[in-house]
Amino acid sequence: MPEAANACNTVVCDLGSAWIKSGFAGSDAPTASLPSLVGWQASGQTPLVGSKTLLLGDSCAKSLLDLKAARPVQKGCVQDWEAVGDLWQHTFRDLLKVDPHQQKMLVTESPLTPPGHRHRLFEILFERFGFAAATTQIQAALTLYAQGLMTGLSVDAGDVTHVAPVVDGYAFPHLTRRLEVAGEQVTSYLLDLLLHRGYTFNRATDLPSLRSVKESICYVAAQYQREVQLARETTCVMRTYTLPDGRLIRVGAERFKAPECMFTPRLIDCESEGLSEMIFSCIQGMDVDNRMAMYQHIVLSGGSTMFGGVPQRIENDIRALYLQHTLKGDTKGLRRLKLRIDDPPHRHNLVYLGASILAGLMGDDSAFWIRRAEWEEDPHRAMKKSMGAQNL
Repeated sequence: MPEAANACNTVVCDLGSAWIKSGFAGSDAPTASLPSLVGWQASGQTPLVGSKTLLLGDSCAKSLLDLKAARPVQKGCVQDWEAVGDLWQHTFRDLLKVDPHQQKMLVTESPLTPPGHRHRLFEILFERFGFAAATTQIQAALTLYAQGLMTGLSVDAGDVTHVAPVVDGYAFPHLTRRLEVAGEQVTSYLLDLLLHRGYTFNRATDLPSLRSVKESICYVAAQYQREVQLARETTCVMRTYTLPDGRLIRVGAERFKAPECMFTPRLIDCESEGLSEMIFSCIQGMDVDNRMAMYQHIVLSGGSTMFGGVPQRIENDIRALYLQHTLKGDTKGLRRLKLRIDDPPHRHNLVYLGASILAGLMGDDSAFWIRRAEWEEDPHRAMKKSMGAQNL
């Protein structure tokens, strides 16, 4: 096994759509978590990179009412590399206080990322910041590493949901599933449900408040129809919530109806399999020898898996689907299905933790890292090497 890297010399970054989480190899949690936001004065037409009108991260989040704002990373893909570079500059200089020329850097990469993404990433890391070495790793594999696994099924739900099988550290892009329903869609659907109840909200300004409502009191129904009946016949699911502006709202069935759109996307007019169906079809698409390992190691990660009830709902749905499609109704066969849903309490940071562990273990392994000199000599060859470094 390679020697552990010097934690102070290896930066780790989980580049997400909502948050950019950064720290050092070997750390249990990010040192800095920065909202993935850039903002500029309303008089401008586009983010003025490098100008005094640009606000980054927390500063932007606190001034949303007075700014135009944009997320440079959307659905796991970078849309504005200059803005990401500015967010990184703030992170390296002001939050981590490191000199990139003396550092290596591991950046997480979303499954199904376009090929050009990694080339642009290395360009910025080497040519703008001058990192000594860098590499990227698929988030699905990192989720498993954090749990001490090399084989299993990663279910990552943040701003977008990915279901990805991993065998011996290798992710299978052709079997990876993507669901365009996750955190923001749940928040937006909660707003629609509360508008229907009679409350007044501004979609442009009240979403952050409703995001807090979602994170505080929403949950996933283990059996949806039973929960609907319970909410209709009793008041036991009703909760009162105080919004930041002092308004009191009463939230009942909306608490579980909002996140239900992840399991039933048609509720928000999305023509797609729900999360449980996607997990089942992904596993069934694997070769027979690997299916049982997938069922036994389903690992949840990302903030949108933090709702109470998610593991039980997935287990209930998978057992029902397995009984219907695989066993053809033979209930005795269910006893042989060894199904395990891993839902570690720190799963909102699980990708970062896996990256931190891997970066620490790989140390100075020359096959794992792309050196700045290698990039400067031949970017094409360095890109080919980076593809091999992901198949550990």
